[in-house]
Amino acid sequence: MIPRCNPVRVLGWLTVVTTAAVRPVAGQSRVEYKYEYYQEDDNRAKVETHGLWFESELHPKFTLRGQYVHDALSGATPTGGPPPVGSNVVPLTQFSDERNAGYLEGAVKLGRTTTTPQISYSEESDYRSLGLALTEAIDFNQKNTTLVLGLSRNSDSLNGANQLNFVHKNDTAVLVGLNQLLTPLSVLTVNLSFGYQDGYLNDPYKGVNFAFTYLPDSPFNPTPYDVNLEEKRPRHKFKQVGYLGFTQNVPALKGSADFSYRLHHDDWGIWANTFGVEWNQKLGSRVVLTPLFRYHRQSAASFYGVRFVGDPLLPDGGQFAVQSDGSTLLFSGDEGFPGDGPAMTIPAHPSYFSSDYRLSEMETFTYGVGLRIKVCEHASVYLAYKRYEMHGLDGVTPQGQYPSAHAGTVGLGIEF
Repeated sequence: MIPRCNPVRVLGWLTVVTTAAVRPVAGQSRVEYKYEYYQEDDNRAKVETHGLWFESELHPKFTLRGQYVHDALSGATPTGGPPPVGSNVVPLTQFSDERNAGYLEGAVKLGRTTTTPQISYSEESDYRSLGLALTEAIDFNQKNTTLVLGLSRNSDSLNGANQLNFVHKNDTAVLVGLNQLLTPLSVLTVNLSFGYQDGYLNDPYKGVNFAFTYLPDSPFNPTPYDVNLEEKRPRHKFKQVGYLGFTQNVPALKGSADFSYRLHHDDWGIWANTFGVEWNQKLGSRVVLTPLFRYHRQSAASFYGVRFVGDPLLPDGGQFAVQSDGSTLLFSGDEGFPGDGPAMTIPAHPSYFSSDYRLSEMETFTYGVGLRIKVCEHASVYLAYKRYEMHGLDGVTPQGQYPSAHAGTVGLGIEF
């Protein structure tokens, strides 16, 4: 038998004292606290997260849910520029910030329909986001089939090293989904979503390198490493995402399997496939062990490159001429151009360009294990470890751009 315990005292072990705010009028409530630690190899980016989530059935027809998250972010991240010739050490820039975020939603059940409006907010020193969402879930077929319709809108403002003033971007998404009970032991989930982003879609901390050789050792030659210009992405993106999930319970093994597949496409030219699998194994009456694996592979954005040809000071390109002395240059607009040398072309910048490794052709692997232990009737402890690895596939992007990381989670859940 699982022993009884005082949930308020257990929650106090982790100095979480918000239980009074989530006590239900009727039904049950749950509170979960999680601490997550993410550390990239070679002391690059580090993120420490404290999260508090609650769910309270205040009425048989109304459930309130919410979450608060605090992140502390620090470390180093690639600037986007290539390393010097003969080196594989990519240039990095240091960063440090904190993020506070949360959401609040209420699920209203009327007949076979559940309506869930949500409001969310996130704030960092250089980023603010306000989101509104509405989800409609409609039950059919004696609740064996659920149609899910969703609409969301995020309005963000951001700045950074390459964008000192706050600028704006918007994100609108529509979702249509279906949850189908196939058998008493298996569930199928199918979702299709469409998203449209517009506004400032650059990463204000990422840059690119433009390189061009006028003459060997010429002072006019842009340095062919690190960054010498901020990136430039399109001001809009349309994406389509399909999701397929399948859960199969296996009573004979006291476990269940969760399979998922996600297909992503956007008009930046990226196709992405993501496959995930988890196994939930019950060990005795209190413990559930969950090994997991996830694989992701994507193509590159059409405007991605490691280095671009041109002069960062001449976005529209131009012409130059090397004079007969072999060292003097004349540029279009100079008096006497082209002089005694033939005119040659400096290429104009492409319309869009980015060297952000996250837009390159790559693959990622995530594998790990979770452990949930029911320590008493109303309390459970959660432990997890994940290993995350990213690899470039284009044969051009330095592998030093791609991070690998360890992530750990410790959590405590309380039921009232």
